Amino acid sequence: MNSLKEYIKGTGWAKLIAVMNIVGGALSIPIGILAIIAGIKLWSTANNLENYKNTEKEEDLKEALKNLSDYFTWLGWANVVGLVILALVLIAILVLMIVGIGISSMSGLE
Repeated sequence: MNSLKEYIKGTGWAKLIAVMNIVGGALSIPIGILAIIAGIKLWSTANNLENYKNTEKEEDLKEALKNLSDYFTWLGWANVVGLVILALVLIAILVLMIVGIGISSMSGLE
C-alpha cells in the first residue's frame, strides 16, 4: 500500500474545483444544488486522500474512492439537468420565433 502514496497528487486542485463547484452551484439553481453536493463530495475526497497519505489507513482510501464515485454521480446528474434545461430553453426560443414570425406575417396581410 505504501506505493499508492506517490500517486496521490493534486488534492489542492481538487479542493479548488470543489470550491468552484460550490460557488457556481450557489449561483445557478436548480443545477446548483447538485453542483454544491458534488463539490462537497470532491472536497471530502481530497481530505480523505490527504489523510491516507499521512496515516496510510486503508479506510481513508476506501472513503476517498467512495466520495469520488459520489462526486462523479452528482456531477453527472447536474450535467444531465443542465442539458435538459438547455434543450427546453432552445425549444422555447424556437417556438417564440415561430409564433413571432406567424404574427408578423399575419399583420402584413391587413
